[in-house]
Amino acid sequence: MRELFKNHYIGEDELGKLLSMVDDRNMTVHTYNEDLAEDLFSRLELYSKLMRKVVSKLKEARV
Repeated sequence: MRELFKNHYIGEDELGKLLSMVDDRNMTVHTYNEDLAEDLFSRLELYSKLMRKVVSKLKEARV
């Protein structure tokens, strides 16, 4: 994610969101808490849109 930022594929705001996404993913692996699961579920649409944007930028750059 940091390399995407470093090479100007994403902005600072997108980097923060991507790093949050990774943190959320890591929390789900070791946490069995329904409230946490519901909280993370509420952010999935944001993460999906963000990943589509990143993939699109990478395809444009043919990386």
